[in-house]
Amino acid sequence: MNALEILKETLVDNRSVIFSIGSKGFFRLKVSLVARFLYSEASRNKGVFIDSKNEGIICFFEAKDKRSAAFIIELPLILFGIGPLRILRVWLRKREVHRFHSQWENYIHCSYLAVRKSARGHGAIYDLRDALFQFQQEKQLPILIETTIEKNKRVYERIGFRVHEERVVSGFKTFCMVREHSVN
Repeated sequence: MNALEILKETLVDNRSVIFSIGSKGFFRLKVSLVARFLYSEASRNKGVFIDSKNEGIICFFEAKDKRSAAFIIELPLILFGIGPLRILRVWLRKREVHRFHSQWENYIHCSYLAVRKSARGHGAIYDLRDALFQFQQEKQLPILIETTIEKNKRVYERIGFRVHEERVVSGFKTFCMVREHSVN
């Protein structure tokens, strides 16, 4: 299974994605646009990793030197995937998350981490974590991640993150989490 297939499979029930693209009208196509965007952004920053059994994926990048997704991928997502009626609320959500990020001069942002439903509980999360933490060791930077799901929060805590703060972002209780670089 390749990166785009894993992304598409795991994005279909992601709250943030549904908030951004809605749940009706060409939903699978819109999910595909989101998957292509996440993959483009992370791969342009050398931050895509799939676990050894092809069950999960993690996307991350160093914020300071971040390269955006390819314009030819970003434009269809904005125009068709998100659309003119949702663009303002998506931008406002992104701005609120940026307020959390702006507390650090530079950091690693984990933009997406997911394991296929059928593979959860089989250890894929640890391969993904190890790839991210290896990148952190090389860069000596904190890692930031956000989630609106309590269960995901507990998983992130179990692998080494702590809640830095809770914010209400676009009506969702959002756990803004960090893993400092000094953690071994």
